[in-house]
Amino acid sequence: VRIYSNNLTLNTSAAVHFNEYRYVTIGIDRENRKIAIKPIPKRDIELKLIPLEHLHRVSIGKGYGRISNKMVCDEIANLLDTPLNGEKFLAHFDKKLQQLIVDLNQPLG
Repeated sequence: VRIYSNNLTLNTSAAVHFNEYRYVTIGIDRENRKIAIKPIPKRDIELKLIPLEHLHRVSIGKGYGRISNKMVCDEIANLLDTPLNGEKFLAHFDKKLQQLIVDLNQPLG
């Protein structure tokens, strides 16, 4: 996962988990410095199980996914105490929790 000042970009391996979804929620674990990105089914949105302010649109392109949200990126930059400009971080999909976990302790490249 690459994190920029305005968006989170998912590579092909990460984006494949979001192909069937239009929205996600994002949680930030400040203590462990991790981010959880959870796909939200259309049915949950229709039933208003998730507050609208917690939903973030995920755009899936050819070979990537993008979640544009400057506020979330600013929060991550504050947590890391550094400006973000496409830094890469290791991520894995937790099948049990059905969410992509981004480890901010493991920058790549």
